[in-house]
Amino acid sequence: MMNGGRLVLGLALVASLALTGCAGKVRLASSKTCAAHGGTYDAASRACVTQVNTKSAQQICQAEGGYYDTGADVCEVGAE
Repeated sequence: MMNGGRLVLGLALVASLALTGCAGKVRLASSKTCAAHGGTYDAASRACVTQVNTKSAQQICQAEGGYYDTGADVCEVGAE
Protein backbone atom coordinates (compact mmCIF):
# COMPACT_ATOMS: atom_id res chain seq x y z
CA MET A 1 0.00 0.00 0.00
CA MET A 2 2.91 2.35 0.67
CA ASN A 3 4.09 2.11 -2.95
CA GLY A 4 0.57 2.86 -4.19
CA GLY A 5 0.44 5.96 -2.00
CA ARG A 6 3.73 7.21 -3.41
CA LEU A 7 2.49 6.60 -6.94
CA VAL A 8 -0.67 8.61 -6.28
CA LEU A 9 1.38 11.39 -4.69
CA GLY A 10 3.75 11.42 -7.66
CA LEU A 11 0.91 11.56 -10.17
CA ALA A 12 -0.75 14.36 -8.21
CA LEU A 13 2.50 16.33 -8.20
CA VAL A 14 2.96 15.90 -11.96
CA ALA A 15 -0.65 16.90 -12.61
CA SER A 16 -0.38 20.00 -10.41
CA LEU A 17 2.85 21.08 -12.13
CA ALA A 18 1.25 20.64 -15.55
CA LEU A 19 -1.81 22.64 -14.50
CA THR A 20 0.23 25.51 -13.08
CA GLY A 21 2.33 25.84 -16.21
CA CYS A 22 5.54 24.42 -14.80
CA ALA A 23 5.56 21.79 -17.52
CA GLY A 24 5.32 24.41 -20.27
CA LYS A 25 7.96 26.40 -22.04
CA VAL A 26 10.80 28.28 -20.41
CA ARG A 27 12.26 31.63 -21.53
CA LEU A 28 16.01 31.92 -21.02
CA ALA A 29 17.80 35.27 -21.22
CA SER A 30 20.68 35.09 -23.69
CA SER A 31 23.07 36.74 -21.24
CA LYS A 32 22.32 34.15 -18.54
CA THR A 33 22.59 31.27 -20.99
CA CYS A 34 25.96 32.59 -22.12
CA ALA A 35 27.19 32.91 -18.54
CA ALA A 36 26.12 29.31 -17.92
CA HIS A 37 28.36 28.31 -20.84
CA GLY A 38 31.26 30.16 -19.23
CA GLY A 39 31.19 33.11 -21.60
CA THR A 40 30.63 36.85 -21.73
CA TYR A 41 27.57 38.07 -23.63
CA ASP A 42 28.04 40.86 -26.19
CA ALA A 43 24.57 42.37 -26.57
CA ALA A 44 25.55 44.51 -29.57
CA SER A 45 26.47 41.49 -31.68
CA ARG A 46 24.17 39.11 -29.77
CA ALA A 47 27.04 36.68 -29.40
CA CYS A 48 28.52 34.68 -26.55
CA VAL A 49 32.28 34.99 -26.36
CA THR A 50 34.19 32.22 -24.58
CA GLN A 51 37.86 31.33 -24.36
CA VAL A 52 37.27 28.51 -26.86
CA ASN A 53 34.98 30.09 -29.46
CA THR A 54 32.19 32.55 -30.16
CA LYS A 55 28.61 31.39 -30.75
CA SER A 56 25.57 33.49 -31.50
CA ALA A 57 22.70 33.46 -29.02
CA GLN A 58 20.60 31.78 -31.71
CA GLN A 59 23.17 28.98 -32.17
CA ILE A 60 23.28 28.30 -28.43
CA CYS A 61 19.49 28.32 -28.21
CA GLN A 62 19.06 25.94 -31.14
CA ALA A 63 21.72 23.62 -29.70
CA GLU A 64 19.53 23.40 -26.57
CA GLY A 65 16.51 22.52 -28.74
CA GLY A 66 14.86 25.91 -28.33
CA TYR A 67 13.43 28.72 -30.45
CA TYR A 68 15.32 32.01 -30.41
CA ASP A 69 13.16 35.15 -30.27
CA THR A 70 15.28 37.87 -31.88
CA GLY A 71 13.10 40.78 -30.71
CA ALA A 72 13.09 39.76 -27.05
CA ASP A 73 16.61 38.27 -27.17
CA VAL A 74 15.44 35.16 -25.30
CA CYS A 75 15.46 31.43 -25.94
CA GLU A 76 12.17 29.56 -25.52
CA VAL A 77 12.57 25.91 -24.59
CA GLY A 78 9.72 23.46 -24.07
CA ALA A 79 6.16 22.80 -25.13
CA GLU A 80 3.79 25.40 -26.48
